This record gives sequence, C-alpha cells and structure tokens, in this order.
Amino acid sequence: MDFSTLLQRDHVDLQKELTLLLDPMTTAAELRGSLDGVRLGLTAHAEAEDIVLGRFEGISQLEVLIAQARAAHLAQEGALSTLVSARPGSAAWRDRAHHLRDLVHRHAAQAEQLLLPGLRLHLSREAYAALAGAFATERLRQLAMLQPSAPVYISDFALADARAS
Repeated sequence: MDFSTLLQRDHVDLQKELTLLLDPMTTAAELRGSLDGVRLGLTAHAEAEDIVLGRFEGISQLEVLIAQARAAHLAQEGALSTLVSARPGSAAWRDRAHHLRDLVHRHAAQAEQLLLPGLRLHLSREAYAALAGAFATERLRQLAMLQPSAPVYISDFALADARAS
C-alpha cells in the first residue's frame, strides 16, 4: 500500500462520514456513530501524519508543506470542536459540519497537489516507500489510545435545552 493511497482513504472516509452528518435522513444512532467516526478518524489521521512527516522537518523544501498540513489539521480539529458543541440538526450544526467538510476537502486537495508530489521529489525512494508502513502503524497506535465517545442521545440534547430555558 502506498502512502498516498492511505492518505486518500482517510480523506475519503472522513468526507463520507461528514456527508452522512449532513443528511437529514440520518438516524440518531447513525449520527452518533458518524460523529464518533469523524472524531476518531480525524484525530488518528492528524496525529499519525504529523508524527510521520515531522521526521522530515529538517528538509527545507518540505518544511512549508509539512507546516501547511499541520495547520490544516489544527483548523480541522478546531472546527470539529465547535461542531460537537452545537445541537445536532440545528442551523449551527449544519453550518459547522459543512465548514469541517470543506476544510477536510481543501486539505485533501492540498495533499494531492502539493504535499505528496513534494515528498516524492525530495525524499529518496526508500524513505518515501517507508512512509506507508510508518503512517499505518502510527495511525493504529493513535487509534488504540483513543476512546469512543460515551453514547449521546439526541433526546439528551433536547432535555438539556429544555433545562437551560
């Protein structure tokens, strides 16, 4: 498996889960699962990519590309944080889910157009080939350290809103 294939798979999986969050026909159980999938997937992906690519920060031609990827992940994590604080199904929820999906889409395009070609150009074949295994291993390690969210029910949000009023 190639490093670019692993990155693309993560980006596509995140896009699918984010699209499901925006589907008005999504059930509460699917919504919980998708939101947790986005949280776990985004966190594991961002951490693994940061750790694996951080090894190449001394290569001046890659430093800007790596910094851009890191900044994109931080923006995505911030957008995820604002999403989970919104009431599911609300206008704010939809706006925040759209924003996060756009951030993931832009990051994926940037990786395809700039980061991956830059890595191929400035790394040896052996170093580039080793990225896939290092990324897959680190992503699994990150996932192993994460915990799924406690079950949250949409009715719990409604009850919390009623109490706040």
